[in-house]
Amino acid sequence: MSLSDLKHSLRKLEFPACSKEALIKIEQLLVGRAAPTSKQLDIAMEIISEFVFCDADRRGGRRGGGLNPLQELQLIDIICDYLSACSNETTKNTIFLSLFGGMENQRKLKILSILASMAVSASSTPVLLAVGVWLQQMGCSSPQSLQLVENIIRDHFYLNTTNLTALKSLASTAPQFVCNFITAVTELYMQETQKPIKLPPKNLLEVITFWVYSTPTLCMSAQLNAAALPSGAIPMAAVTPLAGLVRWCAFAPLYIDEDAEMLEIPPKKIKIEGERGALKTVKAQSESQLYIQLQLGLLQSLRAWRRRGPPAAVAAQRVTALLPAVREYAQRLLDRGCKINTDQKLQDCLDRIGQAVQVALANGCVYGNISSLLASLDTLPENRLLRIVIKTHQQAI
Repeated sequence: MSLSDLKHSLRKLEFPACSKEALIKIEQLLVGRAAPTSKQLDIAMEIISEFVFCDADRRGGRRGGGLNPLQELQLIDIICDYLSACSNETTKNTIFLSLFGGMENQRKLKILSILASMAVSASSTPVLLAVGVWLQQMGCSSPQSLQLVENIIRDHFYLNTTNLTALKSLASTAPQFVCNFITAVTELYMQETQKPIKLPPKNLLEVITFWVYSTPTLCMSAQLNAAALPSGAIPMAAVTPLAGLVRWCAFAPLYIDEDAEMLEIPPKKIKIEGERGALKTVKAQSESQLYIQLQLGLLQSLRAWRRRGPPAAVAAQRVTALLPAVREYAQRLLDRGCKINTDQKLQDCLDRIGQAVQVALANGCVYGNISSLLASLDTLPENRLLRIVIKTHQQAI
């Protein structure tokens, strides 16, 4: 069938029927034994623009207005149904990346954000796995990925009515998505360039802590499960969230006011199933306690790497990059006349860096210039654990 005949047949259908049929036609064009030709790719993009997102008219010009909110929801429902019914991962990712790759179009990003948020709400594994591949191919630190993740956080992690139990289950149902989601999230918070520093919302911290602590292999999911990509596609390297989590745990003592937060969090009362009307009072964890648990989960993840993956978990350069902020904090203490070797917050920060570096190096998780990393660590304020770690590994090089 020629392009003109294909378009003519689709134009006989009204929206949303034309979008549903267009997905089938796009699959026929792009999925096969060989990589699609440039002409087939161009045809698929034209069909997507005119019949899926309704951005273009029949002459290829931009159509004013695009989809209204109701039509956007109808399209999202069609895409969800298509992805859920697609049993072949390569086919599913081929169509998904064709629909949402590039993403210069803010309308598409808006639709993708709603789609991803709904998939999180419904725990839709097929959709979430496709979103996870999209995050990896776009780059978890790309502006588009960060915007998508911010929208998910806004929809699911700020409300007190959030169902955290459902969110926690995603680590087992869609681990690759969760892994890439965490990698992107760590780029949004606790960045030394932020003035003032931006902290993750407590619900988000609680869920990420649960994910990492309960599943030590989660942070390697994106690397151990290669994305099923279209023929001829260039796979983007999976970046683990471990370096970002090292930064979070190290910076937490410097920026979390433990006394204030403990007063803000009331006890939670929960009903234990099987006990007639009995209520059991459970004290909510403070943010400081969550970061302590997250640090332990991080160390468990680094230990698990030795058995499962190559030394590509933590880039030495990423750890080195967080050290200037620690030195600046120490300098501010000195400027105020404080003793840095007795400042508990600074020492906790240095302890956590030392713990993470020791476990990472001992388990072969670090890649890059390790000598440079150790030299940079040696410029930090005095800390007994760090000195032992530096001396031990400098002798081993």
